Amino acid sequence: MSGGVDSSVTAALLKKQGYDVQGIYMRNWDTSDERGVCTSQQDWQDVQQVCETLEIPCQQVNFVKEYWNDVFEQTLADYARGLTPNPDIHCNRHIKFGSLLAQIPPDVWLATGHYCRSTPDGRLLRGVDRKKDQSYFLSTVTESSLRRTLFPLGAFEKQKVKAIARQMDLHVSSKRESMGICFVGQRRHFADFLAEYIDQPPGPAVDWHGHPIGKHRGLFAYTIGQASGICYKSDKWFVAQKRMSDNTLVCVPGSNHPALFHSGCVARDWVWIHGKGPSEIENGSGQVLVDAQVRYRMRPQKAFLSCSQNGLYSLQFLEPIRAMAPGQQVVVYKGDWCLGGGVIQDITIAPSPLL
Repeated sequence: MSGGVDSSVTAALLKKQGYDVQGIYMRNWDTSDERGVCTSQQDWQDVQQVCETLEIPCQQVNFVKEYWNDVFEQTLADYARGLTPNPDIHCNRHIKFGSLLAQIPPDVWLATGHYCRSTPDGRLLRGVDRKKDQSYFLSTVTESSLRRTLFPLGAFEKQKVKAIARQMDLHVSSKRESMGICFVGQRRHFADFLAEYIDQPPGPAVDWHGHPIGKHRGLFAYTIGQASGICYKSDKWFVAQKRMSDNTLVCVPGSNHPALFHSGCVARDWVWIHGKGPSEIENGSGQVLVDAQVRYRMRPQKAFLSCSQNGLYSLQFLEPIRAMAPGQQVVVYKGDWCLGGGVIQDITIAPSPLL
């Protein structure tokens, strides 16, 4: 339980269905080390109050060390290498469905407030509410873990969940949804937070043809496809590339510049939820048509997926995708069924006569 409406309603629904429910609050970040805004103490108080209302026990478990070692340090290392990682995916795999699940007896279910569904054989399915579907964040969780997990909210839309919270008189029914990364807080600029941990020098910013347009503060602070904040002439400049080799930020004018669109990618560290992929590509000689996402909430795009002999996976999209970035997670689906995904290693700019 996080202290929010989703996990609170999850506990309430399970108790109503006759389950013996116990709330668990994970403390993943040490507030004494955090210089920004952290709501962990208030969240823990909310968990306790909800559990008191539902008349169920609750406990707090400490995974600060595990989170620092398995999620936070890796996230910092990736940003320092110019990548765009997703710490929420790492947290789910290593902490919630790793360290936490390992402490739960094998005859006990783990239930979470994720908006997704699962089947008895461990298939991960999209949630009914497509705007809230969170299967993307669980794309590296294994089948064995999913078989032990319940997702009661997968069949509901968000507004219905809020209505259930009000009907059950849960005090968190009007609590604002947390959208920030837990170790940053919601009131801080992410780049400012990273700057406290990553020591990188500023460098030149150039346009697509190499002409100087300004300076950047450190490549870790920029994401491909986003506004650069660099002022040059009357254009708004967007990040197209981060060249670590010479510490150069390459920018283009306008959010729809051709250099921001990509036709394919190569991914590493691939995880198939069921341990293996479709038979058409397992031998490295074929390809399969999948639905693919490179960001949460993006509309799935059709792509041909194939496997190379070195264990990397290649995706060729039928239509160009805007702003793919190395380090992002690409997740593939067959309809509503989430098959797995990997970390983007290389991206290919879509051909254009304007480049």
